[in-house]
Amino acid sequence: MLEVIPGIYSTIHALLDDYVPPLSPRVDANNNRYDMYYPHKVTLAGKDYPSLYFGGVAAYEKYAALYFFPIYTHPEEFTAVPTALKKLQKGKSCFHISKPDELLMKDVKLLLHKGFEFYISKGLIGTHKKS
Repeated sequence: MLEVIPGIYSTIHALLDDYVPPLSPRVDANNNRYDMYYPHKVTLAGKDYPSLYFGGVAAYEKYAALYFFPIYTHPEEFTAVPTALKKLQKGKSCFHISKPDELLMKDVKLLLHKGFEFYISKGLIGTHKKS
């Protein structure tokens, strides 16, 4: 694993922790994953789900991956992703980050905040984060 990956992973992990509660973490240490779920029944696009995935981080050999589900479920709400972050987007909802960058982490923080507030506004997350 590249030397910088654990630091990037830890930074994103800490940003995700800002949303506990109401989100709950799920850890998969075998796969270096840390994911956040809203642990209550939700209805999304007319389907009922026992919980709602919000996002997560995983550490891989050459990058840390940020998974951000709101951009997958509501792409029209996230068309203004900052350019530096947008360049790292792989697929619909994953960002591969391989270099530590303070400004990029600020963009990640803002993106997570926007997604969290958007899910609250749509009633997909029922309570506000801790103060």
